[in-house]
Amino acid sequence: MLGKKTLQDVKALQEEVEKHDEIKLKLNWDMLQKREEAQHDFFYYDKDELIAFVGTYRFGNKAEVCGMVKPTERRKGHATRLTLEAVAQLRAAGINHILLNAPAKSVSGQSFARSLPTAYSFSEHQMKWHPNKMKTAVTGDVTLLEASDTDLAYIIKMDALGFEMSETEAGSMYKSGVEEGTYIIYAGKDKAGKLRIVDEGNESWIYGFVVTPPLQGKGIGRSVLQQVVERESNKGRQVHLEVALENPRALKLYTSVGFIETGTQDYFLFKE
Repeated sequence: MLGKKTLQDVKALQEEVEKHDEIKLKLNWDMLQKREEAQHDFFYYDKDELIAFVGTYRFGNKAEVCGMVKPTERRKGHATRLTLEAVAQLRAAGINHILLNAPAKSVSGQSFARSLPTAYSFSEHQMKWHPNKMKTAVTGDVTLLEASDTDLAYIIKMDALGFEMSETEAGSMYKSGVEEGTYIIYAGKDKAGKLRIVDEGNESWIYGFVVTPPLQGKGIGRSVLQQVVERESNKGRQVHLEVALENPRALKLYTSVGFIETGTQDYFLFKE
């Protein structure tokens, strides 16, 4: 696990970079704070100051890489060295589908991504719920119940259906059991999907949202989102999610519930 001081150093560098570049980095803090020994991040310190950081995030048979460098220490090769070390480690672990993440508005990040052996793959909108934008009210007999380890097989099946991976690959993400904040969606008494709500500061992020394919288009997703934003906003929390640009159906759903775009993350696939 990453130590308290290391996490503080990463957070401080993130805040400095985001303020300087006027961007929002995707560092997956829920994963950083729960690192297992087999997972690795890459650091460059000058004396006691963190200068550069690269994190790797594994999702079954795929992985994402995201990093940052102190603004005054750029163009010295730190990001390239750490990123290539990270990619080599992932490939040694048998992961060849590796994506480099860079905010669309980051001039330095975009330039860096294109300097590596990568090709643009896709983009995701980051969205934030706005209470004045919700167009419809909660309807239908749809409920959310917190998941337990007895739901693990179902969760793995939903991830495989929703995110283009085998059940074996999906299962590799749950070596420690069901993740905290995971919920099963019920339509009446029947399981209809799953999602996860992750707390990041005063923000609640919705991840892994899947409605089982035969039940899609029946208003279940809309009802779930409305319940989540109502519950989380009543706690004084801001609600966020991400959606791929090539998924217009999901984008339309999120917009109808009151989500508005706040930024875009670009993904570049490393060439094998």
